[in-house]
Amino acid sequence: MESIDDVLSKRQNNSLVAFMKVIDPECKYAIDLVLGKAWNALTLQEQRRLYLYCLYRKWRGEGFYNTPFDIITNCHPYPYNWNGKPMINRLIKETKMVSAKFDGAYGTYTRDEANVWEMTDVKPLN
Repeated sequence: MESIDDVLSKRQNNSLVAFMKVIDPECKYAIDLVLGKAWNALTLQEQRRLYLYCLYRKWRGEGFYNTPFDIITNCHPYPYNWNGKPMINRLIKETKMVSAKFDGAYGTYTRDEANVWEMTDVKPLN
């Protein structure tokens, strides 16, 4: 169950607008009541995970092939292990990175991913 602080935080930060800027920068889709209800049905933790997942997909040059409603209601976000990936050298200069354990295996993640996915055995890399 969400606390009142979580509910107010979702509204005050206008997180749906920030999410839409990531997945729909050309404003092809309108933010309507149905989309807003779907977004607000997510917990604050789920919103943060979905936002980071989509933001990092965008950083990697991966597109979005569904409508915002489909992404919100059907996407199952997961953290991205940056270990050994081409972007790691640039990313480690610009973003706080950690070594952390997620789902039983160690990897290299952003600090934000480690926090949002509540990873364990987190060690800073930079």
